[in-house]
Amino acid sequence: MPDRSQPRFDEVFGAGLFPNPEPASPPLLDAVAVFDDAPGEAVGVHVDSGERPARFDGDTSELPAEACWALQELVAAPHLSDRNKHHWPVVLQYEGLLRSRLSELGLILEVNREYRYAFTRQAEDPSPRSRTILRSRTLSLAASALALYLYQQYVLAPDEPVVETADMIDHMLAYKRTDDTDEAGFVKRVRAAINALDEAAIIKPIKGTSRYLIYGVITSILNAQQVQALHERYTAIARGEAPSGPEDSEAVDA
Repeated sequence: MPDRSQPRFDEVFGAGLFPNPEPASPPLLDAVAVFDDAPGEAVGVHVDSGERPARFDGDTSELPAEACWALQELVAAPHLSDRNKHHWPVVLQYEGLLRSRLSELGLILEVNREYRYAFTRQAEDPSPRSRTILRSRTLSLAASALALYLYQQYVLAPDEPVVETADMIDHMLAYKRTDDTDEAGFVKRVRAAINALDEAAIIKPIKGTSRYLIYGVITSILNAQQVQALHERYTAIARGEAPSGPEDSEAVDA
């Protein structure tokens, strides 16, 4: 796929248990902490659909400027949530029009009102003239094991989805093979998996702490069936009943 900043959240997880880290992609732009009003309602910015002043010389858009900027964010950023007081309410207000504009590019808008996030994914257009806009990201088996843990933590506390680095490391140590005596090396690889999830904008470090914020988009990466299958897979690896080399791979479709 073309080289661009946004990873797809409808494709995830392959390669060995701890492969070499993949090239980083730019993390999600810092979100602005905001409101916590009634679920699913557009609060904050409300766009007047009347006059549309030009944003730049030659602007021919029929959408208000705020809707145009939200559209740009949906294409350029991995995802956006209700923590973004500028874009989230505009996405809800103009969801139909934004969905149509994205569809023209072969992109599908996904909006989750339960956990309040939105992102775009590549449509499967069979035409040979169709162009791929979004590039996919494949995470290591180790990163997907960690994502499984983060998914469980987010579902338990979606209103306060924060996790400590030490807790992530302790959890991953349970997957260390019994014949692996290099704990320091294992922890180093766990930290590489944490960095991979940060680069994929699935988690975000909280400045000045050792904690990470878990983004709600984690719920689009794993479903209940995948959670169970991955849990069984990683447990088997820890018991030494399954290989964990570079030839091993796991694919999770969200």
